[in-house]
Amino acid sequence: MLVVGEAVKSERGERGERGERGERGERGERGESEARVGSRRSAEEEPVSDAPADLPNEASEEDPDRRSEVSSVRGRDEIRFAHLSDWHATSLVGGGRALLRPKRLSGWASWAFSRRYRHSHRVLEAAFRDLQSLGVDRILVTGDLTHVSLEREFRAAAVQLEALGDPERVFLIPGNHDCYVPVPHEAAWDYWAPYLAGGRPQDFDPEIGACLTGCRPDAPAPRHQDYPTLRLAGRLAMIGLCSAVPTPLFRAGGRLGRLQLDRLERLLVALEERGFFRVVMIHHPVAETGEPARRALEDAAALRERLSRVGAELVLHGHKHRRHVAMLPGPEGEIPSIGVPSSSEVGSRPGKRAQYHVYTVRPGGTGKAFELEPEIRGYDPATGRFERIDERLF
Repeated sequence: MLVVGEAVKSERGERGERGERGERGERGERGESEARVGSRRSAEEEPVSDAPADLPNEASEEDPDRRSEVSSVRGRDEIRFAHLSDWHATSLVGGGRALLRPKRLSGWASWAFSRRYRHSHRVLEAAFRDLQSLGVDRILVTGDLTHVSLEREFRAAAVQLEALGDPERVFLIPGNHDCYVPVPHEAAWDYWAPYLAGGRPQDFDPEIGACLTGCRPDAPAPRHQDYPTLRLAGRLAMIGLCSAVPTPLFRAGGRLGRLQLDRLERLLVALEERGFFRVVMIHHPVAETGEPARRALEDAAALRERLSRVGAELVLHGHKHRRHVAMLPGPEGEIPSIGVPSSSEVGSRPGKRAQYHVYTVRPGGTGKAFELEPEIRGYDPATGRFERIDERLF
C-alpha cells in the first residue's frame, strides 16, 4: 500500500465553495495506492505495415469549447483515467522538400531504418478499441505523436486524436518530437488545439485563474509560454506542462523555464487547498533516471525541488518508451512518478511492447484523502488485443 498523501493539518481551516464549476468543499484526506493484478500473455512479435489503418471513432455531440467541464463526473465517488504516450504512428512517406533540414534528415533516417518497423497503426488501433471498451472518464496523452514535426504528421495525428475521443475527454501535452524543429504554430500544434487547450483563467476561481494565462486571442493552441494548462473533472485536477522546445541535431532534451515552474508551484498550492487529486503531466522524466544530458529535462532538479515543497499526488510522463517508476520526495510523503511505454510499439526490444496505464481515484479511508489504484494494459500479438497485465505498477 502506497500513501499518496495525508490529511491536511487543521490550522489550514475550512475552505468554502471554491474551484471550477461546482468543485467544492474542504480539504479531505490523502490516500494510499493499490496495484491491481490480472493476466498477461506473451507471444511472438507481429510484422508491421506502413499502411495506415482506419481507427475506431468515438463521436460526441458535446460542446468542444467546454474544456473544463466537470458535470459528467460531479458527485461521483470514483473517477478513472488512462495514460498513453509516444505513439509515433505517422508516416514520413511523401515528406518531400520539408525533410531537407539537417535534423529532419537525421530523423528521417531513424524512421526509415528503425522506427517505421517498431510503431504500428494496428497496435495503436487495438489500444484505442481496448480503451474505449473500458469507458474511462478521461484520457491523458503525454506527447510525441509525430516523428519530425511535419505538417502532414500533425494532420494525421489530429485524425488519430479524433478517433481516440472528443476534446473534452482527451487532454494532450506536446513532446519533443512534436517540436522537433522550429515550425509555424499554424502548421503544427494548432491542428491539435482543442486537445491541448486547458480551461480559461476566468473559468476558475480567482486564485486558481491567476496561475494560468490561457491562450492569446491570435493563438488557437497554447504556446510554450502559455503553460501550465489545467482541466478539472470532479476531484481530479489535470495539470499540463510543456517541456517541448526545439533542440539541435542529436539532442532530444526539454525545458520548462522559470516562469512555468513558478506558475506551477502556485497552482499546486491552490489546488491542494481545495482538495483536488493533482496529476502533473509532462513529457520528459522528472526523476533522476540516468538519462543522458542530450535527452534529459534541463530543469528536472528545479521541478523536483518545487514538488518537494508543495507536493502532487501523481506525476505522469513518457519519452523513454519503457515503463519507468520512481518515487519523488514530497512534503507529506512520496509522489509516484510513472512513465508509460509507447502505445504503438510492437515489442522490438525487451520491455518496450506497447502498453498504457489506467488509474482509479476514489476517496480514502481514515486520515487519507484519496486511494489510487493502477492497472497495466498491454498488447498481446497473439490475439491482436490489449489485456490486463499481471504485474504490480507500484
